[in-house]
Amino acid sequence: QTNHYCRILFPALLLVITPITVRLKKFIANNKDRDDMVGDLCSDLMRDKKFKSLHTEDEQQEFIMIVGNIHEHIQDAIIQLFKEYSGEEVVFEEEEEEVNLRFHDLGTLDGSKKYVLGLKLVSDDLAVNQEKSTMTFFLQQKQGEIDNPYTVATTSDLITLGEKLKDGKTIYAKIENDIDLQGVDWQPIETSVSKQLVLDGGGHTIRNLKVNTSSSVNQGFFGLLVGKCSNINFENAQITANTKMAGILAGQVGAATSPGIVENVRVSGTISLTSGTGAAAWDNGQAGGICARLHGADSKIHQCTSATDITAVWCAGGICGETRGGATISQCSSTGDIVTESCVGGIVGRMLYSIVTQCYSSGLAQAFPMKVANPAGGIAGFVDPSPTAVISYCYSDCEVSAQNQVGGIMGFANKATGITVTHCVAWNQKLFSNGAPKSGRICGRFNKNEANNCYANPNMECRFSANTPAIVDEEIPDYGAQTFGADRYNGLSTMSTPIDAAKALSWDEAIWNLAGEKPGLVWMLD
Repeated sequence: QTNHYCRILFPALLLVITPITVRLKKFIANNKDRDDMVGDLCSDLMRDKKFKSLHTEDEQQEFIMIVGNIHEHIQDAIIQLFKEYSGEEVVFEEEEEEVNLRFHDLGTLDGSKKYVLGLKLVSDDLAVNQEKSTMTFFLQQKQGEIDNPYTVATTSDLITLGEKLKDGKTIYAKIENDIDLQGVDWQPIETSVSKQLVLDGGGHTIRNLKVNTSSSVNQGFFGLLVGKCSNINFENAQITANTKMAGILAGQVGAATSPGIVENVRVSGTISLTSGTGAAAWDNGQAGGICARLHGADSKIHQCTSATDITAVWCAGGICGETRGGATISQCSSTGDIVTESCVGGIVGRMLYSIVTQCYSSGLAQAFPMKVANPAGGIAGFVDPSPTAVISYCYSDCEVSAQNQVGGIMGFANKATGITVTHCVAWNQKLFSNGAPKSGRICGRFNKNEANNCYANPNMECRFSANTPAIVDEEIPDYGAQTFGADRYNGLSTMSTPIDAAKALSWDEAIWNLAGEKPGLVWMLD
């Protein structure tokens, strides 16, 4: 329970007067017919039943002063009355009396509304000036709080949103209209662990976001998003960068110590990233439709889509360029063409300690020709568990090609254990590796990692350099193929359609729509 205190100072009026010995009521009666303010006062008093019932001068004086305290506009008449009656001055003085108010549970009020509270002071002990006895309060949660977010209705509101961030606070904001950023040179909003933002897009669309910069910060609508962004669409975005990571929503979502959460965000457009060479490539060379990097154990991207064409020098993914630190991608889809010169994945390019589940990819995932030989996969290209990584219940029909290892779901396992690939469907039409025969319909070079219950397109065309091995069905990888474990994982090709494969794997039809020619996500039908 939150108590809010307020101190109010109300004026009360006191009388300073010397004792009077002459009969007051008779004087008043004799002056009631005068044609001035004193006569009007006397006439009113003589008509008042209460005054007429009073027998002592003390009672009569007190009554007159109470009337004066209640009706400030007759105080001059009272002063003149007593001056003529006794020759003495009557003095009205204001005295401040302190009143304490306590408000309970203001947090339960609807923050979008303004409440009006009227107060009236009544006292049995003090004469209260009726013209100053009332006060009105307007109660409303401070703007930017969870129940009273900042409203973003115009381009100007959106441009200045970052200025509302405050150190040590989480600021809340909600977009009220579609906004067109045509002609705006967008500067990314920079949140941080100490300056977080929760942005609700309200289902609205931001069109024509354009970022074209050599800035040292990450590139996108956000540079770094710590907090949450949800229920927003980005249409026809263009991100061009040559120094740091790039994504339409954000360069990076989440941090090692504070999560970033993205839900129900749809993006479309193009990304062109030319950074990513030398030793710093893994720090500045990632690109992704939603974000370049998703970082942190509680960071997640859930129910998001990307129809983004991406070109990058180093590493790119349809949803994220890179995931790490225990992050999760779930119920997401990518349908753009992704072309890099190094590492590529239909959902995530480089997957470190993280989870990808119930996602699908279509389009192109190509890492060829290559400056640095790295893999490609329909869901993830390069996977390093550190300590674990899981890909489950995913579908891909990407066309996948690379210089090194390729797989319909995963390209390359960078460690011998810690990776799990399970209940996935690779329905790619074509897989191509120019120089790595250790590629497979489900996964490329796999070592001793765990895989099971996966199906592949029986008509998949697999071209793995000049030494393409025989493609054989296998429920689990052939761990005895080499001393280090399996070269690849091909899965089973016993289903004639991807829908049959998904049903055979008991995919959750509350999540997957299995009524069409290929699996789709139920939430996207809403």
